[in-house]
Amino acid sequence: MITPFALSAWAEIAAFSSFALFCASLLVISVLAANLLILLALFVSNRERGMADLRNPPPLPPDAHLPHVLIQLPTYNEAAVVSRALEAASRIDWPMDKLHIQLLDDSTDQTTEIARAKVEELRRRGVDASLLHRDNRAGFKAGALAEGLRALPYEFVAVFDADFVPPRDYLRRAMPFLIADPRMAFVQGRWEHLNIEESLLTRAQALTLDAHFVVEQSARSWTGLPMSFNGSGGVWRRDAIEDAGGWQYDTLTEDLDLSCRTVLNGWRSKFLVDLPVPGELPDTITAWRNQQFRWTKGFAQCAMKLLGPIWRSSMPVTHKAALTVQFFQGWVYPAGAIALLTALALVALFGGKPTYEVMIGLFSSMLGLTAVVLIILAAQLHVGRPMRLSLVPTILTVMALNSGLALSNSRAIWEAVIGQKSAFVRTPKRGDGAKIITKPTGGSVSGVPEIALAVLSVAVVVAYDAWYSPFLAVTVTGLAVVGGAAFSSTRSR
Repeated sequence: MITPFALSAWAEIAAFSSFALFCASLLVISVLAANLLILLALFVSNRERGMADLRNPPPLPPDAHLPHVLIQLPTYNEAAVVSRALEAASRIDWPMDKLHIQLLDDSTDQTTEIARAKVEELRRRGVDASLLHRDNRAGFKAGALAEGLRALPYEFVAVFDADFVPPRDYLRRAMPFLIADPRMAFVQGRWEHLNIEESLLTRAQALTLDAHFVVEQSARSWTGLPMSFNGSGGVWRRDAIEDAGGWQYDTLTEDLDLSCRTVLNGWRSKFLVDLPVPGELPDTITAWRNQQFRWTKGFAQCAMKLLGPIWRSSMPVTHKAALTVQFFQGWVYPAGAIALLTALALVALFGGKPTYEVMIGLFSSMLGLTAVVLIILAAQLHVGRPMRLSLVPTILTVMALNSGLALSNSRAIWEAVIGQKSAFVRTPKRGDGAKIITKPTGGSVSGVPEIALAVLSVAVVVAYDAWYSPFLAVTVTGLAVVGGAAFSSTRSR
């Protein structure tokens, strides 16, 4: 039997532990928010110089002296978009005898036959197109890209996912920088969005991707900080790929992995914010959740793999720090989950009036909110999107949906830390077809933990009259929506 004194002692231990975890989690969130503000400051202060550089690219050689370019299109069961991808690649403006299209197909459905027919059509039109079909998904996307390189010898390699529609002048605008600088590993274009106006979900995704590409990638590129290839919409120098050890598939983010290995070998990269490459956004919460799980786990896997070599390298400390923070950006999710759980514990322990905790939480929340809003607005202004009042609910949706990923993405990081492997789950593409029903594959597949945490949060707030946190409503909404979507998708199987 526990005495009242023992109960009091245990309560004090619980309160101290909860407060320590609460402060630690908010410190992580604050550091990551400060990183966004630093990148925003770098973007603003270097924008004029950076854009001037992009407006004055090195001259291209005459067509007779242009290099051969291989376009790789990795696909897996993407029947709705594979023909469009091949057609878009074939229309890119480059000498026909120096443009080579390679469809890397791991499909197990009708995609292969659709692709084969389209490749034959392109070949009849004089396009050098080929289909490389694998009967297994060994290495997933990275394995397909590596096998494709072994089959063809060309010096430069452009990579587009099947849902991307590169503009006709893509190579004319990207290749000058690669040709002019023999130590340039890759050039990355800015992702644009084919279905941005489809729903509130796609508009919210567009805001976050615009912030990443326009502000973060530009800031890194313009200041010489290491930047990553984004998996699609970029052109690689083959020598850089091979010098870094080639495509490897021990992480779920083969693009980040290869990018960092080229940095370690002294290669440079460049981001072209003025070169939009349109692609599809996931059109269901479950598909988006699966994508975010894969990205978050891949970043954590890259941290486990590469942080040691990075900190032992001779690169500047600022570059090491920038890469470290980039690797750990996904840790905002476990930090957010811990902050929420410990905040609920403190509310219960202090009867709903943990004054200092509320002040610390509000400071951290405001810092994070300020960073997110400012970086989003800067990106929208740069690309010239209309600044309407509808932006307010879209930003709130960004905050809510990302809060709803706290448990799923925390599990993604945990799986990476303990070395648990998982399949590369490609995001479904629908082209102009009907909405696709997507099954949850990452994190808590049922959605029940998210729903349970949302219900628990509301119960604690009601029980202890803790209505003073405006951000709690956003978090609870996100958990309920993301959990509800996963639960609904599971029930519909």
